Amino acid sequence: MARHRKCATPVPLDRARRRLAAGLAAASALAATFLAVAVTPAAPPAPDRAARPAEAWPGLAPL
Repeated sequence: MARHRKCATPVPLDRARRRLAAGLAAASALAATFLAVAVTPAAPPAPDRAARPAEAWPGLAPL
């Protein structure tokens, strides 16, 4: 008797499902990137939250 059973789904169908899932994940990431770039914030950051790079990283030299 065999130790492992044969897969219930055919291999080409399983491969197509994985390819579809990978494509949808890539399209979702790309859409989220474009959306984040295209949408402007509703208000500027609060003065106490907006830190300049020199203040955020004391060892960083300004360019």
